[in-house]
Amino acid sequence: MAKIRHIVKTLFMLCLLTVHSILATPLAAEESRIEEQGRSPLPEIPLKQAMGEEDYNDAIGSGQYRYIGNSKCRLCHREFFIGRKKDAHDHATERLVGSGHEEDPNCLTCHATGYRVDTGFVSMKSTPRLANVQCEGCHGPGNQHVKLIKAKKRGGFLAGADHPKRLKKMCTSCHTQRWNRSFHDLQKAYDSYSFADPNAKKRGK
Repeated sequence: MAKIRHIVKTLFMLCLLTVHSILATPLAAEESRIEEQGRSPLPEIPLKQAMGEEDYNDAIGSGQYRYIGNSKCRLCHREFFIGRKKDAHDHATERLVGSGHEEDPNCLTCHATGYRVDTGFVSMKSTPRLANVQCEGCHGPGNQHVKLIKAKKRGGFLAGADHPKRLKKMCTSCHTQRWNRSFHDLQKAYDSYSFADPNAKKRGK
């Protein structure tokens, strides 16, 4: 009987070790990637990478573009605004809070809206309205878009639908090889954002 109890106890401990190993492996891999990111040079500003340095400097240096926050976006794009609340991008900065990386430029460059760009995110204390990856996190500053909409015109974004190559580069500037677990098929992920809820099972509704 004692021998059976010993065998059962041994098997139980092996199961616990196996489960711990399975759970710990992805956590260790995640921490390793974060450490590698921290040791890497500061990443390029996504908008600059998407536009090219000259076009970016001309546009941002002109002072004509500024970030306004998605509270403006929801006035016309309410369905998309609500749909994005279910999306991981809308919790990107929140994920950093309490991790020790919430003020790390290496992380905030991709985890906040317009970080390191004039009028973009600075910190949770001073610019909470630009936390997470909002609409402008992919399209660039939105004030010119709002101005054109009021004049019943379209466009105004530095990386809008009228600049598809720039828009796609906004994705790949953050979803690099180090972080490619975020998606396996770029085109499929990119196309899903044509819908109000990119996680919806039934598209086109």
